[in-house]
Amino acid sequence: MTRLFVRIFTALHNPCRLIRFASSPLAAICLAVPVALAQTEQRLEVVDSTEDPWPSIGRVNVAGYRTTSMCTGTLIAPNIVLTAAHCFYNKRTLKLFPTKDVLFIAGVRRDQFAARLEAACLITAKDYQPKKQPRLRDVRNDIGLIVLKQKSDLRPIAPLEIADAKTLSKETRFQSAGYRRSRRYLPTLVKDCKVLGTREDSWVTNCPSESGASGGPFLVETASGPRVAGVMSAKLNEERSVIVPFLAWQDLLKNPSCSADPTVKSSNESRN
Repeated sequence: MTRLFVRIFTALHNPCRLIRFASSPLAAICLAVPVALAQTEQRLEVVDSTEDPWPSIGRVNVAGYRTTSMCTGTLIAPNIVLTAAHCFYNKRTLKLFPTKDVLFIAGVRRDQFAARLEAACLITAKDYQPKKQPRLRDVRNDIGLIVLKQKSDLRPIAPLEIADAKTLSKETRFQSAGYRRSRRYLPTLVKDCKVLGTREDSWVTNCPSESGASGGPFLVETASGPRVAGVMSAKLNEERSVIVPFLAWQDLLKNPSCSADPTVKSSNESRN
């Protein structure tokens, strides 16, 4: 089913030629004229995190003895936060962060927030392996869930379902939300994003991204309101990013819980 859906986008115009080196991280060469950085700034819109559905999007914070880290996450169920798997690992050591150090701070806006929620356990895609230099083929597994200790009263933003795949086309437009390094305490939105093509089961989009936006939702408007169609994983260049599409993580959403399942990651060890 996933591969069938992937072919929907393979014929789309793609101004970037993706290059994957054997010993290098993701790279991209754009054949089109790049958009100026100033134009990127104009596309970035600060949203009011007190208005629905934005309180359910927040920061995935990690704070420990010698390490701090930040990504973006989305509350997709009262006790489940969707984000990128690489947000759970120390970039330098590739070790899993202690679960007790992981917090989801929902609806952050400067010194205000909607909720402070603690992690009970962390779940990643079965085949995900942290790497210092990830390749494009690694992106499709870059998906993670935070199972919360307590359910939240906030209204979740539901993920898109398999049955919704037929409603997407090359004309579909998306929105990319996140807490970027340049605006750590303000939620920002890039509107009118589109999928340029599919590579290695991931979507290549014209949405710019930056550090901190990883794990953020790629939203699509439906008759029932906004839905999470994908998760931000990687930046290709100033104007291109890679998204893990919803069909790639449907299995991960089946009854996620803190159990003995091998995909569940839990660590309470101190980092070195």
